[in-house]
Amino acid sequence: MSRFGWLKPGLGVKRWLVVAFLGAAAIALGALSGVRALASGALLPDPLVEIAEAVALRDLDPVFRAVGAVLTGSLLIGVGLVGLARAAILPYRTDRPGVSLLELLERRRRLARGRRVVVLGGGTGLATALRGLKLETAQLTAIVSMGDDGGSSGVLREQLGIPPVGDLRNCLVALSDAESTAADLLRFRLPAEPGAPRGHAVGNLLLAAAIHQEGGDLERGVARVHRILNVRGEVIPGTTVALELVGTTRDGTTVRGQAKLARTRNIDRMRIEPEGARATPSAIAAIQRADLIVLGPGSLYTSIIPHLLVPEILAALRARQAPLVWVANVDEQEGETEGMDLDAHLAALEAHGASGLIDGILATSASSRRTGAIGGVSIAPILHHATDADGRRRPPLFVRDVASRRTPHLHEPNLLSRALLRLPLREPRRSR
Repeated sequence: MSRFGWLKPGLGVKRWLVVAFLGAAAIALGALSGVRALASGALLPDPLVEIAEAVALRDLDPVFRAVGAVLTGSLLIGVGLVGLARAAILPYRTDRPGVSLLELLERRRRLARGRRVVVLGGGTGLATALRGLKLETAQLTAIVSMGDDGGSSGVLREQLGIPPVGDLRNCLVALSDAESTAADLLRFRLPAEPGAPRGHAVGNLLLAAAIHQEGGDLERGVARVHRILNVRGEVIPGTTVALELVGTTRDGTTVRGQAKLARTRNIDRMRIEPEGARATPSAIAAIQRADLIVLGPGSLYTSIIPHLLVPEILAALRARQAPLVWVANVDEQEGETEGMDLDAHLAALEAHGASGLIDGILATSASSRRTGAIGGVSIAPILHHATDADGRRRPPLFVRDVASRRTPHLHEPNLLSRALLRLPLREPRRSR
């Protein structure tokens, strides 16, 4: 926007500029009148003196005229500046109606000074982490896996040839200033077409339209929706293209697609197609600038591991300067990780490229009390042994109460964010 863009109609700025200008003019004219009284007007242009005296009331004592004009002008300038400040900050007040201007400024300033946090994941877990972290820092980036192929996202992916947008939508909603309003609208589903089990979510259609209007550019399309929702931080697709997830089970069966893999037990190995999928430049830049990198929470094989299978993302994680924390899920996931404890989760991550990458593990102290439940007694092997069976040093484990009280199998956003930002992490080891 040019320097004159502030003068556009409807911004609520011009009126306060005029008030401030009138205040400055009153001070100038009052000063002229006062100086003439002291210097008998010998050095001042007569027209300006006449204007000053007319505005400041000729019959009043010259000193009173000058003081009155200066005080009035100062008051007008103050009113104008306050009005300008309110007009500039008004767009950011939609999330908390009634909050004082001072509180808003203090909160915005605190968030702007927050750490640069990058979260990699997908699905519900990523959105949960973002809801808490956005209250701690404004320098927040979500890198979303592009392997989803179920529901409305899968249909749009097949019909329009665009990457999946469902997880992107959930993250945009989670980071929106007016989350409840945005969620109600963007999650609303239109009536299902004949033969389809569910209709499209409005948010998915909005993203699809934005991508189309940007000539198929995924990053620019997402950025366009950013501006519409007044999103804090950034939501970035992990890859420039849609990924097909391919898994092989322990008995040698090959399973294709995120939706099917989410219901598959005993997954042994994962790969992506295309295998050489490029990471988005924004994702790489975010990892390089980060102060803290968070992996998860989220579905192990269909949200977390796909990031590690993108060569450029894995290389950026290995070259990073920031510590990396893996957030273990509160509970096992039916099908995909059924029967897997924390050790098994960590082994799967390391088998797919995370060996030596993780600087800390955050697990919940709340247990679902089911056999094999993550966060319960199944974490004991890591708690009591600093090395694994092969003698390799394990990442330090931090056990915190981060489970939701209402939904014990999920994380509570605020507890999770506070725990993440307060972990006593060391800098990444350079021996990698």
